[in-house]
Amino acid sequence: MTRIERAALVAYGVIWLLVPGFIAVVIRLQVPNPGELLRDVAEHRALWIGANALLIAQQALLTVAGPAIARRCDGVAADAVGGLLAIAGGALIASGVFHGVLGAHLASRVGPGSLDVDLVRRAELVHALGDTCWFVGIGALTAATAVTSAAWWRSTDARRHLARLGAVAVVVDVLQFGWFADHVFGAFAAPGTVLQAAWFVVLGVTAVSPHRPP
Repeated sequence: MTRIERAALVAYGVIWLLVPGFIAVVIRLQVPNPGELLRDVAEHRALWIGANALLIAQQALLTVAGPAIARRCDGVAADAVGGLLAIAGGALIASGVFHGVLGAHLASRVGPGSLDVDLVRRAELVHALGDTCWFVGIGALTAATAVTSAAWWRSTDARRHLARLGAVAVVVDVLQFGWFADHVFGAFAAPGTVLQAAWFVVLGVTAVSPHRPP
């Protein structure tokens, strides 16, 4: 693995921690309704817009990191990982765009008085689109991690440890999707983010060697 590939993997993992962290600051670790979200974003527009711009820029790292991961799998697994990471990158870029629009345009119209009903409705729609793309991106990253971990599970080198870390990350990430049934599952978002970020960073730091036939 080249230094550029390793750096891209580590950087992707680090940014994967920063973006949700910045967003958590803006929304004060809560799940705001559309009106509350508008006011939160209006109060921290620079941080919100910056976080989403960083999310968009982050996906460019997958043009290097994605092929580096796929090459360490074989056959169908390699193709699946490459495709899933491409889906993840596209979905997360779309999420950043929708949420960026919310911050740059809609939140800029928030004044000290009561919120305009039409403004809240537009914000709700844009935010819903952004969140949908966000979850598609997380789902694709989780699926790519699952395929990679399964491909490396029987390895005898450092990839076996990455497979274990990836498996734990996948389980926790899947649990957070229970949020659609009960918001209590949102508690898994933070550990899932940390584990997914750790998987990228450890992969880059350990410079896992390509698969070698026995």
